[in-house]
Amino acid sequence: MVAGGLALGLAGLEARAADLPPAPVLDDSEDAVSAGWYLRGDIGIDEPVLRHGRDLGTAATPPLAKARFDRQGSVGAGIGYQWAPWLRIDVTVDHRFGGPYKGSRFGASSLAFDKAEFQATAFLLNAYLDLPLWSRVTPYLGAGIGVSLNRFEDAERLFPTDAVLLPSHTKTALAWALTGGVAFDLTDRLKLDLAYRYTHLGWARSGPDGFEPPLRARSIGTHELRLGARYTFN
Repeated sequence: MVAGGLALGLAGLEARAADLPPAPVLDDSEDAVSAGWYLRGDIGIDEPVLRHGRDLGTAATPPLAKARFDRQGSVGAGIGYQWAPWLRIDVTVDHRFGGPYKGSRFGASSLAFDKAEFQATAFLLNAYLDLPLWSRVTPYLGAGIGVSLNRFEDAERLFPTDAVLLPSHTKTALAWALTGGVAFDLTDRLKLDLAYRYTHLGWARSGPDGFEPPLRARSIGTHELRLGARYTFN
C-alpha cells in the first residue's frame, strides 16, 4: 500500500513538472558582445558662428563693424571603448579645413576689409549615453571636453589703395562639444553614424603687424552635420 502510494505521488509530480515552462537560461553574451574597443572615422560640414573681438581700430584703421566665417569641411578620427550597451567613451581628433574669414570695417571717412583662412584642430575626450531602444538602431547623446588649436593664415587687411599682410598665429583654447545622433548596425561590428554636433572652439587671432590691430574672433562655435563609421573589435 505504501509503495503504491509513493509510486502514484511520484507519477503525479512528474506530470506536473512536464506542464511547467522551461527554466530561464541566464546568458550574458550580449554584454560581452557589446563591450570592446572601437575605431571611428567621420566627415562633416561645419557652419561656424562667432563673436568678433572688441576692435576699435586706430587713427588710420576704422573699427570692425561685422565679421563672419564661411562654411567649411572637417574630418575626424578616434579610438574608444564600449563599457556597456548604454555607455562608451572615446578620444577624437578633428581637423577643420581652411574656411574664409571676412571682416568689414567702416569709419566716418574710410573703410577696410579683413580676410584670412581659418582652420582648427580639436582634441576631445567624449562620453556617450547610448539608448538601445530598437534592434540595430541606437540613438545616443554625448558630450566632450578638450583643447583646440585655432589658426589664422594668409591674413590681410585691404584698404582702398593699399593692403597690409598680418602674420599667421595659432591660439590654444579650451574646447567642448555636445552631440546627438543615431547609429545604424550594418554588421555585428560595423556601425554607420549620423549626428549633429555643436563644438565650441574658443577664440583665435592673427599676429599684429606694426600699427595694425590683429584679427580677433571670440566664442567661435560650429554647427556640424557629421557622417561616420565605427568598427568594434570584440
